[in-house]
Formats: sequence, C-alpha cells, structure tokens
Amino acid sequence: MDIKMRPLRQEDLKSATEIWNFIVAEGNSFPGDAVLSEDEAAAMFAQQTETVCALSKNEVVGLYILHPNNFGRCGHIANASFGVKQAYRGKGIGRHLVEDCLLRSQDNGFRGLQFNAVVSTNYPAITLYLKLGFKIIGTIKDGYRLKDNSYVDTLIFLKSW
Repeated sequence: MDIKMRPLRQEDLKSATEIWNFIVAEGNSFPGDAVLSEDEAAAMFAQQTETVCALSKNEVVGLYILHPNNFGRCGHIANASFGVKQAYRGKGIGRHLVEDCLLRSQDNGFRGLQFNAVVSTNYPAITLYLKLGFKIIGTIKDGYRLKDNSYVDTLIFLKSW
C-alpha cells in the first residue's frame, strides 16, 4: 500500500476528525471520552507541534498528533497519539505513522518520545512500539477505564536518542 505522509490541511479536517472521534467512541485506547466537533478538533490539532495525516490515494487513512510530553525543563521529551481508520487497520499504516513521528520528533528538537498511557489490551500498538525499539518503563495498575467501565492497566513507553 502506497502511503504518503503530510501535515494536516484544511481539506483533511473532516476525515481526521472522524477518525479521532471513532477511536474516542471505541473507548479502548484514547484517554479522552468526548467526541469533538470539527471546530474543536481543528483547535486541538492546531495546538500540536505537528498534526500529520497518512494518505492512501488522497484518502486520509490515519493521523497522529505530536507535542511536548511536559513543559519547561521537561519539554524536550515528546508525546504523541496515533489513529488509523478502522477499515485500514492491520495494513502497516500505524508503522508509517510512528516512524514518521520519530523523524519529526527529532526534527523538532525532541530528545525522546514517551507514551504515558498505552492500554495494556492494545496489543497491536504494544507489539509495534516494541518492534520499533521503545521500552516499557512502567505500568499503572487500572490506569484506564474501558467503555464498559471496567479497568485495565496502562503501560508507559519511552524511546530516547
């Protein structure tokens, strides 16, 4: 599958918002629990260091947001969230997103990429992060509330350079 990566454009906003909201509504990976209007999504995407889309034949099939994990003296470590359109999952798009994010993290002067709350049942993400050299540096017991109101652990991942 030929995938092109590019920063979010106005014409990508509707599709990017739909992908984001679908993942929020699934309730098994993103921390947020409220879907966003297109205007709210536009504002959130604009606040990021980078918001990048993955395209297949001009269709937005995935996206990520990149931003500092913290501020001030801890602002040199990045954080990111990734989303792949449901029909395109399992086709390697997540890998494209994370690899591009690692490059852009470095280009933006970050010295590492940390994920604070990878849901322990998100096996595709965990497998990908480990393959790409991320290390699990901690576990938060019952750190995530699933859509059915049960709790599962979250994992903290880090890759530094």
